[in-house]
Amino acid sequence: MLRNDLYRLIALTGSEGTWQADIELCPGSAIYAAHFKGMPVTPGACLVQMACELASEAAGEKLEVREASDIRFLTPILPDHTTRLSFRLERTNPGTPATWLVQILDGETLCARMKLTLTD
Repeated sequence: MLRNDLYRLIALTGSEGTWQADIELCPGSAIYAAHFKGMPVTPGACLVQMACELASEAAGEKLEVREASDIRFLTPILPDHTTRLSFRLERTNPGTPATWLVQILDGETLCARMKLTLTD
């Protein structure tokens, strides 16, 4: 949904329930023009959707958000300053629905973290 519009996947590594997805933001995305004019910020809802899409890629199946909890946005992600991010994805419950812990990092800086319940 957002892949190749708001971000591009650079690399996805890992297995056995733990992955790292390296992405590059697309500062020219229409989403940034609307959120916010003159001061673009990556929307929190988009970060949740990006995490779901990346978890789907890691799991090899289409997943959807059933529940999002324990969400903490710690540092704004500004596409004028940050273009590369890493998503650390850990599937803690491989059943259906699956529980995923996600950390979003700009280098060593933790920008956001969340717990997602995803289902196919």
